[in-house]
Amino acid sequence: MQNFKFILIGLLLGCQSCLIQKLDTTPYQQTAYYQQTKTSITAFEPAPATRTDTLRIGWAKVNITPAQPEPMAGYGKRKGKKYEQVHDSIWVRAFVFRSGSQKAAWVTADLLIMPMSVTARLQEILADKGYNLKNLFLTATHSHYSIGGWGQKPAGRIMAGKYSAKIVDKIAQSILQAIVKAEQSAVPAAMGYQEIAAPALVYNRLVGSKGYIDSFIRVIQFRKKTGEKALICTYSAHPTSVAANDLRLTAEYPGALVQLLEQRLQLSMAAFGAGAIGSHGPQAPGEEYTKVNNLAIGLADKIEAELQDVSLTYETGLQSAYFPISFGKPQWRLKTNRRFRPWLFYAVFGKYPAGLSMLQAGPVQFMGTPCDFSGELLPEITVPNSKRKIVVTSFNGSYIGYVTPAKYYNLKKYETHDMNFFGPYTGTYLTEMINLIIQKSN
Repeated sequence: MQNFKFILIGLLLGCQSCLIQKLDTTPYQQTAYYQQTKTSITAFEPAPATRTDTLRIGWAKVNITPAQPEPMAGYGKRKGKKYEQVHDSIWVRAFVFRSGSQKAAWVTADLLIMPMSVTARLQEILADKGYNLKNLFLTATHSHYSIGGWGQKPAGRIMAGKYSAKIVDKIAQSILQAIVKAEQSAVPAAMGYQEIAAPALVYNRLVGSKGYIDSFIRVIQFRKKTGEKALICTYSAHPTSVAANDLRLTAEYPGALVQLLEQRLQLSMAAFGAGAIGSHGPQAPGEEYTKVNNLAIGLADKIEAELQDVSLTYETGLQSAYFPISFGKPQWRLKTNRRFRPWLFYAVFGKYPAGLSMLQAGPVQFMGTPCDFSGELLPEITVPNSKRKIVVTSFNGSYIGYVTPAKYYNLKKYETHDMNFFGPYTGTYLTEMINLIIQKSN
């Protein structure tokens, strides 16, 4: 985003009052948007759960590697260049959960984020299949070396290349195909949850050893009565080990990891979702693809060594929901106490609805966020029921920037200064709303 700032700084010389204003530091609890969101979540009443019907679970994946080079997404310095070579294929993966008349889909894609344009297209094509934002849980692997072409505003075009409705529709149609296949294959299946510590493979890229590190691989295993097996895993390290000027298409370490898991554990499918990935970077020996492979091998070794300790059980509970989140005016900063005016932010980045997603299957409750959600915020998430396992993921189909703890707001870092779009209290605000959702859905 630095390119935009250089241009805007030049414009400031001629018209400062038109472009900048004082930062708004009003405590979020005193705002109308906070009261509106809190009231909406407080009014939420979970649908009656079907407790007698064993969860039926199905899964499927669809290859979305383009037939010809397309723009890459992940770094503005690429200026929308197309990839020159395919290092490894990119995919969408879907799980469908069914209980009685209820159903919900969990979807991930080997993309930088789950783009807003794809989310909008999905709502159009999935409606007649019985899916909408209330039972569609979205995330992404956050590969910085995957396809772009999905950003419509100037910022999106710099980060992801020239917009292409064809690419957007291809991604959405592939997700639809994966969901339909997964639903068709859904049968009674047992599941189990495990947290596996892997602190050597991640570091806090904001404040180093002074900050908290979310070091856990979160793994959900599934086994059908037929013996077919699959799993979902999340981790907090950014997939950013390859140089920004490398023009090879790749799913990066998440893609290498799920491929290893499928081979080693004889799985029909493994899927990866970006966890609380804000503030966290990858740590492994080597450079670029050597580092990618070592990171994937290290995570796979950890999972393979400890996964056998979990017993899988048949579960019955299923619920899902989507909670629109209101925000104040954007606070894209120029200086410590000055921001660009909201109209300028909307012109550069766009204005999109955002919300929090929830999917509970058995004891596991996924919470999806519309951002790079910082792992430093996880200790503030409280779970009143010790049997409930909370898995927080990023990139749920909208994007509001990086969301980090308020204590880091004035750090001169990319995450906390350039990519904090809605002010110092955004992390505290979202964390409070996540806790409220967990409380209401218990």
